[in-house]
Amino acid sequence: MALAAGLLAFTDVRALQRDTLKEIRSRYEGRSFRLRIDLKAAGRATDPNVVSLDGVGYPSERSPILFGSLETVYLQRITNEGATRLGLTVYRSVDEANRLRASAIPGPTIANPNFGRTLATFAQQGSTNVVLELKAGKKDPQGQLAEIETLLDVVFYLKSEPTRDDLETFVRRHTGWSISRLRAVTGLSEEDIRALLKESSASAPAE
Repeated sequence: MALAAGLLAFTDVRALQRDTLKEIRSRYEGRSFRLRIDLKAAGRATDPNVVSLDGVGYPSERSPILFGSLETVYLQRITNEGATRLGLTVYRSVDEANRLRASAIPGPTIANPNFGRTLATFAQQGSTNVVLELKAGKKDPQGQLAEIETLLDVVFYLKSEPTRDDLETFVRRHTGWSISRLRAVTGLSEEDIRALLKESSASAPAE
């Protein structure tokens, strides 16, 4: 009996505060944000993108990058995933979210013999999952709220826009992209992009 009570108390401490979830949902659910990080296609519920104060973890290596940093995406849903885990459902856009919810095509599973094909189809749908793993417990609602916003700001540009350094770094990381595509994503001028590409080419080690 005492053991059961102790387990219940532990579960209660390591839970998500209901009012905290309600507050976070009211602030951020149903809004569009630019990404700070890449997000991969989550092939199954047990293999999402995971973000904590310790860093970012990705699904299996077979999962393709679905949304790249600096892309604008739609945060459709924020859910309680048990203990101190918060789930985010991310779509390419609100129109995509409405279209895919209407189609109701199930996501892939590893047990599916057509996993590769199903995963590719799922990725094309334009939806993935992110899990925020909190350290703050239920008895620290303000700590939970602050930690959730910190983790959301790891994933998205929550209350700011990319800096000039962010945009230039993006260009240096995507030297294989066309200038028109880089300009569309970053908003930098063609002249600036050409200069950055030239700089990256000059600093690349000779083969």
